[in-house]
Amino acid sequence: MNARKLSSGMGWLVAGLVVVVAVAAITVMYQRQAITQEVENALLGELQTEAALLAGLIPPGSASLHGVNLVRERRVTLIARDGTVLADSQGDARTMDNHRTRPEIDQALARGTGTARRSSDTLRTVMLYAARVLPDGRVVRVAAPLVFEEEQVQRLALPVVVSTVLVLVVGGGLLLFQTARLRLRLAELVDVSQAFAAGEFQRRASLSGTDAIAALGHELNHLGERLHGTLDQLAGQRRLLDGALGALAEGVACIDRMDRVVYANPAWATLAGATGEIIGQPFYHHLPAAAVSDAVGAFRAGKPAPAEDQFHHQRRTLRSTVADGGAGVLVVVVHDLSEVKRLELARRDFLSAVSHELKTPLTAIIGFTDTLLDGVIEQDAVTARDFVGRIGRHADRLATLVRDVLTLSRLEQGTWEMRPEDADLSELLRGVAEEHESNAATRNVRLVCDSPGPLPVRLDAELLLQVVGNLVSNAIRYNRPGGTVWIRARPQNDGFTILVEDTGIGVPVEHRERIFERFYRVDAHRSRQTGGTGLGLAIVKHQVQLMGGEVAFAPGAVEGSVFSLTLPRVSPLPTA
Repeated sequence: MNARKLSSGMGWLVAGLVVVVAVAAITVMYQRQAITQEVENALLGELQTEAALLAGLIPPGSASLHGVNLVRERRVTLIARDGTVLADSQGDARTMDNHRTRPEIDQALARGTGTARRSSDTLRTVMLYAARVLPDGRVVRVAAPLVFEEEQVQRLALPVVVSTVLVLVVGGGLLLFQTARLRLRLAELVDVSQAFAAGEFQRRASLSGTDAIAALGHELNHLGERLHGTLDQLAGQRRLLDGALGALAEGVACIDRMDRVVYANPAWATLAGATGEIIGQPFYHHLPAAAVSDAVGAFRAGKPAPAEDQFHHQRRTLRSTVADGGAGVLVVVVHDLSEVKRLELARRDFLSAVSHELKTPLTAIIGFTDTLLDGVIEQDAVTARDFVGRIGRHADRLATLVRDVLTLSRLEQGTWEMRPEDADLSELLRGVAEEHESNAATRNVRLVCDSPGPLPVRLDAELLLQVVGNLVSNAIRYNRPGGTVWIRARPQNDGFTILVEDTGIGVPVEHRERIFERFYRVDAHRSRQTGGTGLGLAIVKHQVQLMGGEVAFAPGAVEGSVFSLTLPRVSPLPTA
């Protein structure tokens, strides 16, 4: 509880104490007055009785009080009908004033008896008076001072006052205690309610008992448990939704009536190219595309979406769609069409490249065939033989091209059948070197196989031989006379690396990122002269990926090229 609440609580306690003291004082005064009145009434009754007795004892016509036995400290006065004092037991009657106007005398002459409570002019003290008319018209009056009665009142009132004060103090203390306890319990309920309002649903009210406040605290605790459970459930659903939307490749954002983003998945930030805060910002700050704004405006106006919904942003081709999210919120979905466009372009390029690659040898075959059919066979046997040889070479080129295209198609479609087997990597690489030794010698290229001792692996040996053989063949084909090709193997933790390095013409910087693309040639003229189809490295890339590895290119330390294959020692099984 803060200082303000504590100060307020102390103020209420002080006010309560003041009220209790006031009630105690009033009660004590009332009790004292009641006791005093009772004592005075009792004394007055005694005086009236004594006055009646004296009225019977005073002889008629007597002007003296001799022979009258006085009771205790009583003052007896005999007064004539006209108010003259005839005799007084405690004073000189001759010096006394006329008592005709005294209240008790006036009452007695009028009604037979009279009483009064006043201060005595003679004795200078408060007295009680009781007067009675005698048969001859005179009045006998008995008076008694209240000094002794005051002492009696003190004796009687003290226990009453003490008990009253004690009862009031104890009752007031209990009341204050209950009030303070009630305030503390209510303050705890208020604190718990404020904690719930702030989202702290784990707070609980520690109230014991069976009263209404405790029951309210228990209900508040149950409410907190239900709210906490509901919050956990909503948080779980939010995490599920965030996980589902976070896994989407499409960018999803929810925008309010002011075009501010209230939710965005990670793909939205990626496609929009946003680097700062997105939530709370207008969507067009990060995606300033007219196509998106037009689509949002058309949806709000109830009009059809724009016909052209594709646009370019951050070197991407995107398309947007808008849906109603309820409560004035719109859901904007951005689709990335870049890969679709790239694949479409790749398909067109592939068809164009295949058509071009097929057209050249087919044109040559048709031309040579037509020439032979025109009679060259009978007229010039040497020329005819040369034409037939050229037709054979072009036919071989067509066969190689068709084989590579089919191989690449099988690899891309995942229909290549893997046949893992136990093998020794060093022995496989030496076999590749022996197979290409004659070709290297023909081109005046030295072939070196640098492999450590036995290196057991489990993989598709035939597939690995094709991959390494393709790289070695390229290294020999594009090398310089007198150059060298190295085949190296290096074991790693759970795999191995094969390096095929040459001292050839190398690859210019501007071509290095595209050398693994289909039909891409650094030197198209030389590639065709050497019988290349432009699919070798694309096939190598897919074959290595099929074996669970990676292929990379790097320029040589001085000249030439270095192709590295990183493969696991055990090839993964193909997935269905």
